[in-house]
Amino acid sequence: MTPDHPGPRTIFLGQFRLIRLQVINWGTFNGYKDLPIDERGVLFTGPSGSGKSSLMDAHSAVLLPTHDQRFNASADLNVRGAKQATRSVADYVRGAWSETNDEHNRSKVRYLRGGKPTWSAIAATYSDGVDATTTAVVVKWFTGAETDGASMKTMFQLHHGHLDLTVLDEWAQRNFDTRWFKAKHPAHYPESQAAYMRELGKRIGLGGSKTALSLLGKAKAMKNVGDLNLFIRGNMLDEPATFDAAQKMLDAFTPLNEAYETARRAHAQEKVLRDVPENWSAYRESGHTHTLAEALLGDPMEEYVRGVHVRAIRDALDGLDQEIKVLDADLGEHERRYEEAKAAYVSLDEQLRREGQVLEDVKLRYEAASGEASARERTYRAYGGLVERIGQPCPEDEKAFSKLRESLPRIIAEATKERDEIEPRRHAVFAAAGQARKRHQAKVAELDSLGGSRSLIPPRETQRREAIADGAGVPVNELPYAAELIDVAADEERWRPAAEKVLRAYGLRLLVPERHRTAVQAFVDNHDMRGVVEYSVVPEGTEAPESPKAGTLAGKLTVDESHPCGPWLAGQLASRFDHVCVETTDELEEHRIAVTVRGTVKLPGSHYRKDDRRELTDPASYILGGDVTAKRRAVEAEAGRLATDEEKARADAEALDRRYRDLESTIDAASQLGGYESWTQLDHWSAAAGAQAYAERIDQLKADNVDLQRLEDDRTTAETRWQSVSDACSDVRNKLSALTERRTAWLDILEREVEKPHEISDEDHRAYLDEVFADIELPVTPDNIGQVRVAFRKELERRRETADADRRYAYAKVKAAIERFVEEWPDSAPDASGDVERSGADFAALHADIVRRRLPHAMGRFQQMISEDMVPSISVLQRAIENAATEIESRIAMVNTGLSRVEFNAGTHLQIAYRANPPGEVKEFRRNVDALLRDAPAARRDQDKLLAQFRRVRTLMTRFTDDDAESRRWRVAVLDVRTNYFFYGVESGSDGQVVATYRNTASSSGGEQEKLVAFCLAAALSYNLADPDSDGRPHFAPLMLDEAFSKSDEAFSQQALAAFDEFGFQLIIAAPIRMSGILEPFIGQAVLVDKRVSPDGARSSATSATFSELASRGTGFAEHSAQRLG
Repeated sequence: MTPDHPGPRTIFLGQFRLIRLQVINWGTFNGYKDLPIDERGVLFTGPSGSGKSSLMDAHSAVLLPTHDQRFNASADLNVRGAKQATRSVADYVRGAWSETNDEHNRSKVRYLRGGKPTWSAIAATYSDGVDATTTAVVVKWFTGAETDGASMKTMFQLHHGHLDLTVLDEWAQRNFDTRWFKAKHPAHYPESQAAYMRELGKRIGLGGSKTALSLLGKAKAMKNVGDLNLFIRGNMLDEPATFDAAQKMLDAFTPLNEAYETARRAHAQEKVLRDVPENWSAYRESGHTHTLAEALLGDPMEEYVRGVHVRAIRDALDGLDQEIKVLDADLGEHERRYEEAKAAYVSLDEQLRREGQVLEDVKLRYEAASGEASARERTYRAYGGLVERIGQPCPEDEKAFSKLRESLPRIIAEATKERDEIEPRRHAVFAAAGQARKRHQAKVAELDSLGGSRSLIPPRETQRREAIADGAGVPVNELPYAAELIDVAADEERWRPAAEKVLRAYGLRLLVPERHRTAVQAFVDNHDMRGVVEYSVVPEGTEAPESPKAGTLAGKLTVDESHPCGPWLAGQLASRFDHVCVETTDELEEHRIAVTVRGTVKLPGSHYRKDDRRELTDPASYILGGDVTAKRRAVEAEAGRLATDEEKARADAEALDRRYRDLESTIDAASQLGGYESWTQLDHWSAAAGAQAYAERIDQLKADNVDLQRLEDDRTTAETRWQSVSDACSDVRNKLSALTERRTAWLDILEREVEKPHEISDEDHRAYLDEVFADIELPVTPDNIGQVRVAFRKELERRRETADADRRYAYAKVKAAIERFVEEWPDSAPDASGDVERSGADFAALHADIVRRRLPHAMGRFQQMISEDMVPSISVLQRAIENAATEIESRIAMVNTGLSRVEFNAGTHLQIAYRANPPGEVKEFRRNVDALLRDAPAARRDQDKLLAQFRRVRTLMTRFTDDDAESRRWRVAVLDVRTNYFFYGVESGSDGQVVATYRNTASSSGGEQEKLVAFCLAAALSYNLADPDSDGRPHFAPLMLDEAFSKSDEAFSQQALAAFDEFGFQLIIAAPIRMSGILEPFIGQAVLVDKRVSPDGARSSATSATFSELASRGTGFAEHSAQRLG
């Protein structure tokens, strides 16, 4: 065949094979060489160093990317000191042919084409034997005398059909005029090697498998595949499509995350502005109310109240006239009855006087004696009470009275002395009781606050935080105290007292996220915090801190790192509280900063400190940690103890106070007893006896005259009736007089009031004042109008002040919301001035727009993207993982079919076996995907579940994007399906029995290694270059082997070559002539390569030969080689 008219294909039509190789100025091949290649393959043979590998490298330069070219593959790289890539493209272009030392014993390379511009070209023509032929061309040139690869230029060409490289001569003569050449010879000229490789792969059946290209490069020199599992993973299996699917999934997450952020932003904006419409309305209404109340507080209020007074007087006068009319009628009747009762009494009294003069005299004496006895008895009872107060028995005769009177000075002196002694102690005891009560009440209050609290922070600090959070508009849970996130490790509890002492001040420091810095700083600076406020600003995105040193106080603490401030706080603790923990003070001197288990701290500069204040040593006052159970128990115990102390202090104070008051009472009573100078004024017994004698005399007189007794009774009855009627008349007269006076007064008032303005003409003003009047709930009378006026004014002022307070409150709320909105989203603010009057309505309208349009639209888009884009893309990735596993197993089955067609040893076949063991990460990913798909319908209906779905997606995406070692390991475990398989070789007999298992070729002999390598290469290339439709044969057949089978005997070599032949490869082999007999059945052509050296350089040649010619000339070549060596 000729290059222009190749012979007809006889084997594997449709499979691309190398049919022609051309080189110009390649290594020691000076000038143009054109080598047609047989469809069954070619053997490049000749003496060592003749240029066989140079032709193989020429084909590599056209076929493979730079990193896979592996020039001079026949060199033994296992020899000590050998190194990869001892030849380079620049060496081939310049024609490097020897290396010597210069006068300074430095390496000097000699070139055939050195010191001037030069160029090289290689062309490989591939044909499928049907209708597709492609010639791939790579041109390299130097425009000067350079020898480094960086100065070399490259042109890639792809031509349909054949191209003779000689057409480049004119291009070179035109000083490498590339533009002219491209215009002269239209073809595909890729701009880069990557573009060239992509297009070449499409044209000659290589596809997009990078693994296949890499393996074709490695095959030239592969002597040993090493670990078979790693070989198959790295050389048979391409990177699975899962990585592209994962990237598409991540690409889908980016707009989803943007949609989420848009929705979250709209939700956050709505939350910030949520109260603006209501507060804006309240601001305007309260302003109107304040203005109205202010305007009505003057004359309008007075006129309104006057009108109320006038109506009240008129209503009262109507009722008063009716009442006077009724009383007039009652008075006439009572006066008639009075006259009748008076006449009856006078008549009976005159009759009794005439008939009972003696009895009347005795009665008068009895009344005087009874009065005296009663007076003395009252005096004695008072006297007895005083005597009882000094603790003495009450005298009942004059002797005892005198004795007691004489003892009074002594009693007063003794009581006064004891009282003076008690006085100072009394104040101290009362003060102690008060302090005990306060301590107990404070502890009870603390216990009450712990009832619903999950924090150990004292109430005062808790209230201060709430004030800051409310004033700054920050959620309380986003302003933790450091102590709430710090606790003592479970196995380090004995160090809690020391930790409480050292960290007390730091624990009561507020942690303020960076985003809240401005609001918190402004509030704290502008308000009296009534105490010390310390806070630290926590920066965003704090990385995980280093662990604290073992044996330090920080090492005995734990931090709640689930809280956003946790990682930053952990770092602060590790750096600030690196006190070495020691048992006793003797050990303190060994360290710069340390603390004992009892809390003695050593600081730099020989500074020691121990704080044993009660709030630091009492477990009831501990602040570290979030578990209030232990503190509640301690506070309960402390409250019980303080209750006992309070009870005892109160009892002591009350006892001392009782004694003091008893002494005061004794002194006072004794002093009053001194005023009783005579027993006579106390002797009620003798006075009572005299009165009794008169009473007996009266009874005797009445008994002697029955008519007189009856007459007296009648007179008494008449007197009682007369007095009753008289009293009734007086009552009616008094009432009538009072009503008349009241009526006159009211008429005077009414006359004065109606002359003044008392009507409100404005309907709105009158309606508002009616509303105010209804709220005071005070009944109006003509006499209490002053109270009504005061109450009315107070209610109007209250409304004005309330409106003013409401307006200021609404103003503050609206302003705070506007300022926060402008601070966070200045680009979305309708007005950035912060002027409530000017922009309040705009922000209220913005909130309405967010609620009505923006938020629903954002949430709808977010829901649509997570349901229709994100979750399906994750599902696609899961299917890609499953498909990749299925693809591996099906293609391994395809390769095994090919391996089964050729014997490995006599009566045996080699098969690739595997064990599939998906790691836990794959199963975890599958569970996550299942959960996402399961919850997808509910997420479309429920916003909370939608957000939960997104959080799961975001967590999953974080695993795919984080760059730490664990995330990278997880990502590879999930995506690289190849790692789920363990591959090995199994040699089986015809009966299916396993003869041998191969896991590493390095353990075999040299020949066995080469045979196993051949089978593995054939399988690997078939896996990457074939498909089921091609019956396991590759679409691209050329396979380069440089100095292959050098360690194998004839049988092993033939078995290996049979494997390549069975799989349908076209062998391009460089080997010694002695191998020609073994290779002849598997290739169709031999090319003899020779090199001759002259003083001006070495030059190689290549000529075609038949295998019979090789056999006859083998001896000649050997002798020639011997002469050259000689």
